[in-house]
Amino acid sequence: MTAPAPGLVPALPQEPFDTAADSVNAWRGRCLDAFARAEAAVTECLVCLSTVAGKEQAIRMPHLVGQRMEALNQALAAISNPGPEVGHAQSALTALRAHGGLRTMLCHGVGSITLDRNARWTVVLRLTALRSRRVVRDALTLTEREAADLRDELVRASKILCAQLGQVRARSS
Repeated sequence: MTAPAPGLVPALPQEPFDTAADSVNAWRGRCLDAFARAEAAVTECLVCLSTVAGKEQAIRMPHLVGQRMEALNQALAAISNPGPEVGHAQSALTALRAHGGLRTMLCHGVGSITLDRNARWTVVLRLTALRSRRVVRDALTLTEREAADLRDELVRASKILCAQLGQVRARSS
């Protein structure tokens, strides 16, 4: 995440810390990639549904991703005579939206990394936000194993959502 301050001599070898930082950043990047793929699928599905005859005005196309997910959920709920793919897509969307706090933390959290004696890392992501003119501080602490499990769960949820939304688009075209 960050290098030691200039002029300070590290008390321990730098290599394990650099390796851990690379690993944490790779984990973070893979999680962000899963979110980006799901968000692209949400947007593509919204665009597709908005081109269905008579629906152009009914479907909102908001800028913010959370609002796009909500707009898609509403658009899916409004489909008359929905097939099973619509229900599956709504379930997959709900599963991905459950990770919304992780997305915010990955994008905006400031991280610090610690190592145990076996060079297994723990990352602490800290976020400072403003809500209703108040400062809100939040933190997420994950061990290397917890982070890997969370990444795998997120990647799986993203792939399922992308596949289900592809089915909805295919049916709507």
